[in-house]
Amino acid sequence: MQIRRMTMALELFFREPILADADRFVRAMMSNGFSIMSEEQHIVARGSFTARPSRFTRIRGKGMNIAAIAVTEEQIGDFISHINLIRMIVRDEMDESIDGNLRACSLLTNAWVRGSMQASRVVEGASVKSITKVLDGFIAHRNPFGKIEFVSIPRGDSGEGEEWSRMELDYTDEDEYLISIHNHTYSLARIFEHLQGMSKYIAYVIGAVEGSCPAG
Repeated sequence: MQIRRMTMALELFFREPILADADRFVRAMMSNGFSIMSEEQHIVARGSFTARPSRFTRIRGKGMNIAAIAVTEEQIGDFISHINLIRMIVRDEMDESIDGNLRACSLLTNAWVRGSMQASRVVEGASVKSITKVLDGFIAHRNPFGKIEFVSIPRGDSGEGEEWSRMELDYTDEDEYLISIHNHTYSLARIFEHLQGMSKYIAYVIGAVEGSCPAG
């Protein structure tokens, strides 16, 4: 299996509007090596990584988007460092605590992957019943567009609510897999665990799906 490229978007939701002053946020980032990508949307960038306060009116100042655009699996560690840098800048330059105000985290990862089989044949021919039997913790089904969807089986409680995951598997015109993984949790430590295990986890999911596809 080869991960060709990935995009990742981490949404952080806060209890208090710690980023209500979006201009101050931009100034703090730019004083630490970031450049402005969009002044109107308050997007700052550093290499392949971006950050911005939430644009949604109902949570203005109470959310942040941190993204990695078209990166390789070798750059996952760099994305973790990017998140930690933002935590430090918000703490030192804005006198606010991301961790102390964190209410929830939502990580969406899209990965374009070459597997050991023809992706279109696998996605179209895989048995969702067989996938559910071998993919621990998930129930698989096929949506009206023919994509394979996976929904996590609820387990445990973080004290604020259940963590959950959802995945979707499709194929591209280049006959690569396109897998989308959505993890919802309540701490950055758990997000870092997801990121550090992402490559192995994608290989595990692709292997389970390919194993459920009839030979021939």
